[in-house]
Formats: sequence, structure tokens, C-alpha cells
Amino acid sequence: MMEERYGKLAIANIMTSIWLGDWDTYETFMKEIPEGMRKELSFHSLYNRDEVQLWYDNHFFIPGDHFVSPYFSSYRKNSEDEEERRHELLCLIGLYEKTAFYFPLEQDRLPDHFGSMTAFLSSILQGEIEAEQDGDREYVKQLEEIEAEVLKRFIKPVLKPMLDNADTKIKHPFFKEFLSFYAEMMSEDWVEAA
Repeated sequence: MMEERYGKLAIANIMTSIWLGDWDTYETFMKEIPEGMRKELSFHSLYNRDEVQLWYDNHFFIPGDHFVSPYFSSYRKNSEDEEERRHELLCLIGLYEKTAFYFPLEQDRLPDHFGSMTAFLSSILQGEIEAEQDGDREYVKQLEEIEAEVLKRFIKPVLKPMLDNADTKIKHPFFKEFLSFYAEMMSEDWVEAA
């Protein structure tokens, strides 16, 4: 169980660095990953920092023909009214506050950015590891419930709309592979590894 948590933490950290376009951190994490596991990360073989940095801006930062919103709320607009979206965002912020997770504020990111939500999963996993080491089974259970809620309520419901939106817009193969990997991890593998 502990080994799985460490594995999920490593993957969550890598995915967070990609969502945030933090290539120095991405490269540092990838150097720490064993070669065998690195090969499992299909997107990494397509990594070229200069290209990826340019396309990151085009895909996730600068609105335009290739822009794919990295925000949960962007994919909820059509089916919910403004009040419901605001309520969802406040619930997400409430989950962050339960664990004193202030990363979005510190990074000047919105709480519903996929980078913020994935960083939150990293934070939760780190907390689970520490609580497990301290023998605090009750806190581990609380954190597991928060982790499950974030996945079920804020990540899984928007994976398909995000991938559908990205299908015609994402041009760089690194990001095509990464989004497929992210969706697969969050929809299937994440739960199985828990």
C-alpha cells in the first residue's frame, strides 16, 4: 500500500508540473524516476523543452485556435447555471481548506485549474504517507475520502469533455499523449492503485 502511494505521488507530481508548465520541476522529477518507469510514461519520449514550452502556452495559456481550457469550470458551463458553478468552486476551495492547501494562492492559479487539483492530490498523498508512517489510520481514512471526492466530483466528470475539446486543438504529440495518459490515470488506474 505504501509503495503504491509513493508511486501515485511521483506520477501526480509529474502531472502537476506539466499542467503548470513548470519544465524545470518536470525535468527534475523525470531524472529521479527509474528508467523502466520512465518508459511507461509514453509522453516523455516526445519531450523537447523548447517545443513543449511554446506549445504549452498555445494549448493552455493563450486563448486562440489551439487553446484548451485547463479549468474544471470551463467544462461545466453548458449544463449548469452560474450559481451551481460557484457552489462547486466553493466546495473545491472548502476541500483545500480542510487540509490547509493554499497552493493555488501561492502560485497565483485558480483553484479549479487541473494543475491546482492535481497538486492537491499530491498534497493529499503526501499527507496519507505521513499519517500512515505516524500510525494515524483515522487521518489516512479522512484523506482517502477527500482524494476520492476530488476525483469523483471535480476531475472525472470533465475528462471526456476536456478530451473532446482537445481532440482537434492539441497539435503537439507530447500534449496529446499527456492528456490521454492523464485521463487514463484519473479514470481507471488511480482508483485501482488506491
